[in-house]
Amino acid sequence: MAAHDDFAGLARVANALSTPVAGGEYTYGAVPFRHMLEARSVDIAMIDLMRAGGITPWLKIAGMCEAFNVPVVSHVLPKRHVHLIAGIPNGLTVEYIAWSIPLWEEIPVMEKGELVVPDKPGLAACRT
Repeated sequence: MAAHDDFAGLARVANALSTPVAGGEYTYGAVPFRHMLEARSVDIAMIDLMRAGGITPWLKIAGMCEAFNVPVVSHVLPKRHVHLIAGIPNGLTVEYIAWSIPLWEEIPVMEKGELVVPDKPGLAACRT
């Protein structure tokens, strides 16, 4: 067992703090997320699109988080996650990492400190 899947240990940390704890970015797939949520290991779920297994599993995990009244934030890939976070009722924030900007042809526009969800079809292209 690694630190990221010591759900009982993470729950003890989360319960001891008044600051909300976000985690899950190193969690692969829906079943470990279920264990994390059942153990009340985090206050905010951070779902990584690639580690979740793609868009459909990501949405399933987000739905599970909603059932546990846990908000969701993203882990990297803001161009992809801006759509996903905007499309769920428990979406909280999109992790926006400046160093990843050169990876994309376009990036979401920032207005008043918030990312604007693009109105064009598709999820954007990486630079080749």
